[in-house]
Amino acid sequence: MKKLRNWYSMDETISKPVIGMVFHGEYPTHPRIENQALYLISEGAEIHLFCVTYQKQNAGIEIHKGIHVHRYYCKKWMYKVSALAYTIPLYHSLIKSKLIDFINKTQPDIVHLHNMYLAAPIFNISSKQSIPVVLDLHENIPEIMKFYPHLQSGFGKVLIKPSVWKKKEEEFILKSDGIIVVTSDAKNELEQRTGVDDNKTLVLPNFTNPSFIKKEYSTKLIQKFKGNFNAIYIGDTGKRRGLESVIKAIPAILKKTPNFHLIVVGASNNDKALYELANQMKVDRHISFEGWQPESLLSDYIYLSDIGICPLLRNTHHDTTYANKLFQYAMLGKPILASDCTAQKNLIESEKWGLIHESDNSIDFANQFIQLYNDNSSRIEFGENGAKAIANKYNYPSSEFGIAYYQKLIN
Repeated sequence: MKKLRNWYSMDETISKPVIGMVFHGEYPTHPRIENQALYLISEGAEIHLFCVTYQKQNAGIEIHKGIHVHRYYCKKWMYKVSALAYTIPLYHSLIKSKLIDFINKTQPDIVHLHNMYLAAPIFNISSKQSIPVVLDLHENIPEIMKFYPHLQSGFGKVLIKPSVWKKKEEEFILKSDGIIVVTSDAKNELEQRTGVDDNKTLVLPNFTNPSFIKKEYSTKLIQKFKGNFNAIYIGDTGKRRGLESVIKAIPAILKKTPNFHLIVVGASNNDKALYELANQMKVDRHISFEGWQPESLLSDYIYLSDIGICPLLRNTHHDTTYANKLFQYAMLGKPILASDCTAQKNLIESEKWGLIHESDNSIDFANQFIQLYNDNSSRIEFGENGAKAIANKYNYPSSEFGIAYYQKLIN
């Protein structure tokens, strides 16, 4: 196994490790990647990130917030065939040379692979160069793929097999030097399914960077939503996210909360259906579909809101993960109303961050929302509990993640 370059001198002073992060998509698009990288940089690591771009003029290397970002140009159709990565080897064949170039240029002491899309070529390259690999499973890809629209019919349904991805995931888990998952529920599921050693897996939730809290927030946005009792939803608006049940609950909520307003910051190809449902329910004027907004504005939207919601529909993936938004809501001291997906239910109830409603149940959502609306003291308490927990417990310094984590995998 390759020895780590200059991690410790004779007096055990930590030097600067080189960590090669690998992501199959465009960047910056994922706060988990950036927040991990920023924390490692604060500890003294040098971070190089492989990512792709579908705009030729954006290809190259730049330093973004201290992260050395290496953008490799790929034609847009390569994104579309990435779902076929473990059916037809075309995607991996085309991108492997770019990964080799990245590894040769950066000479990482260890590779941190985000998700499994590029696992096959990365493990092939790393084994030849004796580079340890950490596999960071942001989500249960084989399970969540079942809900992708392009797998529901046509060639996608025939060619893309979640069962094949599941077998590959298990193969890569056993090959990895270390595995990172988002929740203890995911860790338990993974260990029961693969038999992987308990000590090999680190639970690392989607912690939020402290800079998410600002000294000042957008007065323009505050004025825009002033006078409302605002519920905020941040993220992808696809059908599995449960926003349909929220929209259906609005008529009942308005009977008890006449100034209710739903703010949706995010988008998906499901938006047209959401707009039509809002019109059908005659509640469209009580909803603001803001679309995707700059990351720098997310905390502004949360700040001006009264309650953060996360109405995910239940499935194997949602039952074993946490959404980024939970920690963002909590950091800014907002009470949370979330569905009963196992992992988030356990988190919110054990930490007393808010209330839980039955997934895909608009009546229960309305009842729990009205309960929160009527109980200001509980809302304050839930919000304070969240902010304290983020400051004292749910953060990188309080976790086992950091330079020392990688050092253990090398020695």
